[in-house]
Amino acid sequence: MAIQNSKRGILISMTPYEKRIAVMEGGELAELVVESAASNRVLGNIYKGVVQKVLPALKAAFIDIGLEKAGFLHQEDAIDRNVLLSREFGDSDDEEAVVEELSIDQILHEGQEIMVQVIKEPISTKGARLTTHLSFAGRFLVCMPATNFVGVSKRERDPKKRREFKKVVRRLKGRDVGYIVRTNGLGESELEISKQMRELEAKWETTKLNFQNQPAETCIYKESDSVGQTIREYFSDNTDYVYVDDRDEYFAIREELQKLSSDKINKVKLWSSKESLFEYFKIEDDYARSLQRQVPLPRGGNLVIDQAEALVAIDVNTGPKVHGKDQAKIILETNIDACYEIAKQLRLRDVGGLIVIDFIDMDSPEDRETLYQEFRKAIRKDKAPISPTPLSQFGLMEVTRKRVRANLMTEKTEVCPICQGTGHVMRLETTLSAVDRWLSRARTKGHIRKVKMVVSTDMVDLLCRDMARMFHYFEYKHEMKIELIEDDKMFPNQFAMYDETGEDITDLYNFV
Repeated sequence: MAIQNSKRGILISMTPYEKRIAVMEGGELAELVVESAASNRVLGNIYKGVVQKVLPALKAAFIDIGLEKAGFLHQEDAIDRNVLLSREFGDSDDEEAVVEELSIDQILHEGQEIMVQVIKEPISTKGARLTTHLSFAGRFLVCMPATNFVGVSKRERDPKKRREFKKVVRRLKGRDVGYIVRTNGLGESELEISKQMRELEAKWETTKLNFQNQPAETCIYKESDSVGQTIREYFSDNTDYVYVDDRDEYFAIREELQKLSSDKINKVKLWSSKESLFEYFKIEDDYARSLQRQVPLPRGGNLVIDQAEALVAIDVNTGPKVHGKDQAKIILETNIDACYEIAKQLRLRDVGGLIVIDFIDMDSPEDRETLYQEFRKAIRKDKAPISPTPLSQFGLMEVTRKRVRANLMTEKTEVCPICQGTGHVMRLETTLSAVDRWLSRARTKGHIRKVKMVVSTDMVDLLCRDMARMFHYFEYKHEMKIELIEDDKMFPNQFAMYDETGEDITDLYNFV
C-alpha cells in the first residue's frame, strides 16, 4: 500500500490492552498518545463537587469530586474570567468587566456544592487540578458558559474580519454563553457555526440538569475519549488521511464525522494490510525512543533525559567529532540538532512543568543567541503553552511547558522496586553496613534477641567467608541469635528480617 508523505495524517491503533494515536506531519511523527486499557481519563470531565477544605493562605480549596484524591481549585480558577479572556485574545473592542478581588474564603465555604471541570489529570500524589471556568470544545468553537465574552483565534490577524466574526457569533449565540472561534472555524459558514453552537449549548443545558438532579461527588459531564479529542483537535482540511485498524472504532469515527464534516468522511479508512499500522509508518522506533533515557542525535551526539520530582533535566552530549579548527561550528550544529529533537521529545513524551536543558558550552554570544532563536522555531508546532528563556551564564536553558495529563514515562513505566528510581543500587558492603545498623537498632530499641535474616546469595557468601567470621561478628556484637536464610531471588541490596513468630519486622527498625 503506497502512501505519500502528506500534510497531516492521523493513525489510530487499538488492542485489547492499549490504545495508541499518532499524528503525522510531513511524513514524520509529531504527536503521540498512548493509553492503557485500564487508564481512567478524567481530563475535561465536569463534576458536582463538594468543598472539602478552604485554605486562604494558599489561595486555594480542595474539592471532593469522588476520585481517590480531592481536586485542587486555585482562587484564580474560582472567580470571573472575562477580563483575562479579553487580555489573552486582544479583543480591545470588548467592554472590560471589572473583577473584584475576593479571597477564596469569600467565594467558597466548606460543604458547599460546586460545579468544577478537570483541567489537569491527577499525577503521582497530586489530585486533579480544577476550575469553575467551564468550557465545551467543538471543532470550530469553544463554548464558555457564564460569560458573554466573544473571541477569535489569533491566527486571524485582519481586524476587520475579527470584528465580522464576532458580530456573527454574538447574533447567533445563546444568552450568558461566550465563545472563542477556533482556527478550524475561520473558514466555516454561518450554518456550520450555528449548528455547532446548538450542539455545545445543548451539552451545557444537560450538564446543568445533571447538577440539579444527580448526587454530589459524581461526574455530570464526560468529555470525549482520546480518539474523539484527537479528531476534534487535528482533523481539518489539512488532514489527508485517518487510518484506523479497529473496525468498531472506524465506524464510530465515521458516524461522528457524518454529523460534523460529512464531505470529508472518505478521508477515514480502515487499515487492512497484514503489516501493522504503526510498523508501516515507522512509528515503533520513535515510540521506543520516547521511553528511553538516551536519545541519539543525527550527527553522533545524544540527549540524556532524566525525570525528577520537580523538573525534567536534559543533557546534550557531543559526538566523537568535536576536534579541530571547526570545533565551535560542530558544537553549534549539534546543539541545533538537539533543539529540534528536544522539541519533538517534549511533544511525544508530553513532558510538562519545568525543563532544564544543559546544552554543550559555547563561548560565542552570537552562537548562544542563534541557538535560542532556533529553539523558539523548533517549538512553534507545539500546541501546549511553552516558554523558553535565553541561555544563562552557565549554558542552561529553562523551559516551562503546560502539562494536563501524566506524561508517557509515568503512564507506561513504573518506578524500579530495586533502586526506587535512583538508577543505582547499594554495593554489597554498603548493604552489609545497613544490616549492621538494623541489628543495632532492633537490639537497643526493640530488645530483639533472636531474628531470621533473609539475604541474597551474594550476601550469604560474604557473611560466610573465613569460617563465617562476619556472621559471628554480628551475633557477638549485637548479642543476638541470627538464623541465616538464603533467597536466590533477592538482589544484593535487599534484606528482610523476621521475628520468632515469622512476622516481617524489616521496616520497624529500618533507616529511612
